[in-house]
Amino acid sequence: MMVLADVGNSRIKWLIDERGQFQARGQASHGAEHWAELAARLWGSLKRPARAIIVNVAGTEARAGLASWIWKNWAIEAEFVVSTAAACGVRNAYAEPERLGADRWVAMIAARAITGQNCCVVDCGTAITIDALAADGRHLGGVIIPGMRLMREALYRDTQQIPPEDGQTRLFGQSTRDAVWGGSAYAVAAAIDGITARMAVVAGEGPRLLTGGDAGAVLPFLQASYQWEPDLIFQGLRVIAGPDAA
Repeated sequence: MMVLADVGNSRIKWLIDERGQFQARGQASHGAEHWAELAARLWGSLKRPARAIIVNVAGTEARAGLASWIWKNWAIEAEFVVSTAAACGVRNAYAEPERLGADRWVAMIAARAITGQNCCVVDCGTAITIDALAADGRHLGGVIIPGMRLMREALYRDTQQIPPEDGQTRLFGQSTRDAVWGGSAYAVAAAIDGITARMAVVAGEGPRLLTGGDAGAVLPFLQASYQWEPDLIFQGLRVIAGPDAA
């Protein structure tokens, strides 16, 4: 049994992989608790796994806190994924490979395993990342744009007459709050459609994989065809763990 965890900028998601089957899972926002307390709340009732494999973009404090709890409670070393020059058939485009977000790296490893084709990988989280992958496993590069929440928060913070209110996502907003919510959703959707289309012109057509916590909210507003893979990060961690993983 393995615990696989995806520690993002806003949330931690995890599941149990047992003999290649995804079993129990959970998620939680982070920030209000110490990492050890959060780990105890999420994993305290689990039986001891053989391995804990984690992709973390929440910083060194998250890594240290989770690693400490895992060692104290399960007596195993947490395995944190880092981006490298090459792994699992994927070759990193970055001159400094370790500076590529580990979540992007894991998602591309999963995409390579799933498609084996030219593809675009779109991860909709706090930030949205879009990466192009060639059929031979070459990472061609990518872009990062603000997610919907960040767009809204920028308006709330930097304008005088737009208060932070929940709204409806409408193309024809008839209130300021609806105009903000609709604007952020359609801006993100248009950016994803436009960027992936331009990437396909250069890299070649292929599947467009969509993942991340906001993927379901963005999907209805996209015009191109996308393959929704909500467990893409976990699939990548499973590939990284290797064919003989427990």
